[in-house]
Amino acid sequence: MIILRELVKDFKLIGVLFAVPGALVNILSMTGQLIAILNPIGAIPTLSIYIINMEQEQLRRVYRLVGISVPLLMVIFAVGGRYILQAFGVNLDAFRIAGGVLLMGVAMETLMAGGPRAVGTVKEPEEFVLVPIVTPLLVGPGTITELILFSALYPIYEVLIAALLSSAFTYVVIRFSQPLLRKLGSNTLKVLGRFMSLIIAALAIGMILTGVTNYIESLHIA
Repeated sequence: MIILRELVKDFKLIGVLFAVPGALVNILSMTGQLIAILNPIGAIPTLSIYIINMEQEQLRRVYRLVGISVPLLMVIFAVGGRYILQAFGVNLDAFRIAGGVLLMGVAMETLMAGGPRAVGTVKEPEEFVLVPIVTPLLVGPGTITELILFSALYPIYEVLIAALLSSAFTYVVIRFSQPLLRKLGSNTLKVLGRFMSLIIAALAIGMILTGVTNYIESLHIA
């Protein structure tokens, strides 16, 4: 019996090892897509308008708020995403098409303006970090849509890891935004932001095509 139990453990371990590559591919794929939609590089020019004359203590508060609120919001939507779809009885393919249209709007706005719109003149970090920097500039409708879709398609632990990895990348970019802005310049960052908008547009088209294809196939099956 002891030998049998050890063999069962070995087979379980082998199963986990073979499952890891697939999970890793999913996590990396989701992380890349979330980073493209979060687009922290494209947010730097807008952020710089608010923090250009801030003291170090205020800057630390800005970075701390971003570091806490971005992953918190993403985890909330990642965990609650599938239940939101179930509660409203939303078809996944219909939501995928709607999300693709929404992402295309975000991409077009970024492509035309160099970044989503943000207005207002404020002095305290709390007045602008959560709105408009964290949301809707970073964790906007596109990010929320992707998290809800991911939560319905992939295991929740994979979605959470991807959300935390993309949040960590976003924090690092925002944390070192000022040195990056000085080295690259605002125009270069706007170009990078527009390049990311093309990636978002490509993702949006893929979502729309997949949703339409699945819907047509379901009609043939029915």
